[in-house]
Amino acid sequence: KPGVDVYRVLAKQEHAKNAMFSPMTEMVFTKSVELTMECIPGTVIQSMAFVAGSHSNVAILSLTSSVLTAAFISASIGIEKDINKDCRHHSPNFYGLVDLKSRRQAAAVCVLVLLMSACQLASKAFAVALCSVESGTILSAYLSIDMGLAFIYKMTRGDFRYWLPIESSAMSIFASLVARLGGKINLDFTGSIQYRHPYEYGGVYFQLVLLTTPLVSLYFGSRYLSFVKDEEVKPEFTFTSDQIYGGLGCLAAVQLLSFSLLMSIIPSKFRKTFFSTQTGQQYTCTIFETAQNDLAKIEVFGNHSSLYAPIKEEIKEWLNEQLPVWITEEPDWFDDQKKATIPDDFVADPAMLLRIRGVNIEKIRERRRSSLGGLTT
Repeated sequence: KPGVDVYRVLAKQEHAKNAMFSPMTEMVFTKSVELTMECIPGTVIQSMAFVAGSHSNVAILSLTSSVLTAAFISASIGIEKDINKDCRHHSPNFYGLVDLKSRRQAAAVCVLVLLMSACQLASKAFAVALCSVESGTILSAYLSIDMGLAFIYKMTRGDFRYWLPIESSAMSIFASLVARLGGKINLDFTGSIQYRHPYEYGGVYFQLVLLTTPLVSLYFGSRYLSFVKDEEVKPEFTFTSDQIYGGLGCLAAVQLLSFSLLMSIIPSKFRKTFFSTQTGQQYTCTIFETAQNDLAKIEVFGNHSSLYAPIKEEIKEWLNEQLPVWITEEPDWFDDQKKATIPDDFVADPAMLLRIRGVNIEKIRERRRSSLGGLTT
């Protein structure tokens, strides 16, 4: 499936009329699941084996390969979204870190993002591995509390609901829970730049993760050294303080240097996206209000209705003013796919609603419902 998704993106296949998501969105989802369910757990398990004393050449090569593979997937999610034409068109103030006219700058951004992800993953994985030596209970408590605090952060800001346009409230909450859980794991372990997006965890939380991970790693390294020193039955293999602090310190230094260099070579207007406090709802409203054309504005219906609730009346007024124009002029972008995303209650004139609805539109909406088990409009 990931290979098929990559091919569809590279082949620039259009958004299928009966598909819920574009090829780019599907590829991001499948890569994210691959990170959460395979790459990150595999790296953590190998890190635990390394901490336990598995230092053969094969083991070291395997661990290095796992870290770099996961980092590459993480980096590719952010880079591929950033260079995507549609993403840049719909979100010009967020996507555009990579200068497509400069190969040197583009290559530098890719390398720096890869280094950031690799250092983040190595640091976090070894923190988990070192903590597991002392106590699985402490490790479970740390991970649970960390996840709980992230959920509380999103809920207190009214930003827990994920952007997926799912009609059922219960299923929307369930999907949001899964998305936030997976997103938190991927952000914590890989530091993917895509997760600074307001629809994910936002710029401020992204920075919080990058800053606290080295500190947490050093803390668990300190606990590990105290534990193996005081333990009567010592493990077969133990790291020295120089190895612990030196290794984790180098990872933190490389990550900090990579981030600093990244900030220096990207266009200045995108730096604020790494520190933004904007919520998903605020972002959606801003995108609509600052959109330069109707195509960009109508994309608002691709999100959950709660994200554009504060400007619902403004959207309805704009839509009902423009619908007669679109029906008369028939712009290329106003196809059955776009018509199917318009909620019925946003169209004031019943006759106009009948004109934009039809057999094809209803078939598309039904297929889109089927693609998510009848959960979406």
